[in-house]
Amino acid sequence: MNIFETSILIDCKIKDAFNFHSDTNNLVKISPDNIKVGILNLELPLKEGSIIELKISQFGIISNYWKLQIENLKPFNLITDKMISGPFKYWKHDHIFTEKNGKTLMTDSLNYELPFGFIGKIADKLFLNRMIRKQFEIRHMKTKDILE
Repeated sequence: MNIFETSILIDCKIKDAFNFHSDTNNLVKISPDNIKVGILNLELPLKEGSIIELKISQFGIISNYWKLQIENLKPFNLITDKMISGPFKYWKHDHIFTEKNGKTLMTDSLNYELPFGFIGKIADKLFLNRMIRKQFEIRHMKTKDILE
């Protein structure tokens, strides 16, 4: 299992950061330019058990369908989505929001595993982990720009 975690401090109220991320439509606004997100199915407002279906295209040539379920939703503190079907063998993503001196510390914590056993592990070490890191860096900066 691979673990990835990154945080950013945003000068906004925790409620605003949480509400922004609990509207999956905003994923389109914060995705890197080389990733196109199509929302195929979405239940709003999000609640535990909600299903989200996405089509994610990268570099204009690779498309994947994701089906996610909201596993945990604790207003203003936590949103956990877990992949039901998609390109990963396992994907669980915690969006964690913590108040810090009147600002919001937003943390993304991922547990993921690629398919294809040993080959997947090599792919993760060679490029995927760096791609994930870069994607979340961009998502955090775009979120910060919007919310501040």
